Amino acid sequence: MQILLKKDMKILLVGASSDIAQNLYNNHKNNYNFIRLSSDLEHSDVDNFNLQDPTTYVDEDNIDGIVYFPGTIVLKPFKQLSLETFENDYNINVLGLIKILKYYEAKLSENSSLVFISTVAAKVGMPFHASISMCKSSLEALARSLAAEWSPKVRVNCVAPSLVETKLAKRFFRNDKQKEMMSDRHPLKKTGVADDISSAVEYLISKKSKWVTGQVFGVDGGMSTIKI
Repeated sequence: MQILLKKDMKILLVGASSDIAQNLYNNHKNNYNFIRLSSDLEHSDVDNFNLQDPTTYVDEDNIDGIVYFPGTIVLKPFKQLSLETFENDYNINVLGLIKILKYYEAKLSENSSLVFISTVAAKVGMPFHASISMCKSSLEALARSLAAEWSPKVRVNCVAPSLVETKLAKRFFRNDKQKEMMSDRHPLKKTGVADDISSAVEYLISKKSKWVTGQVFGVDGGMSTIKI
């Protein structure tokens, strides 16, 4: 049976200036009523949005979904990571999300869907990932806890990519040699692009995933589960 998507499904895109968020918006804006929240006015439907200041949040009711895109990539040996780096990463990746959820919890509609962007490093131990793996592991634990607590009204899931060719990760793709090295780390021998991740996100916000909650979807070229 074909499931029809409704244009009146109201979906908040938090951190809408990210490449993945832009890809989702551009590919599916005719299927959803997206509301973009970003400090980058070019990709925001509200002025002066500040993730850390709930007074700048858009006041909307009957929200059918929230996708949380904000993230950081600070890869350094543990001894070179300052407390300020840990605090900043945690503020963006975790506390920012909690502020969003605190503000919008009562505004969520029945059968709404929340999707958080995690990372393969939350599952696979990798050197130099101490701060981001800690943050995203917290995010995944929060997703599972809320999936249990808010069921059956709200579904909560994560998408956990490996390294994807986006603005956030551009320093890892500066030349063909770097791209080849990054590709070789994955069993599928290629790196991901924004569309790979946004497609998974779209599935999770849609009614096609109505029996899916509390899950972490690895979209990582096989890195988290197989070795060849």
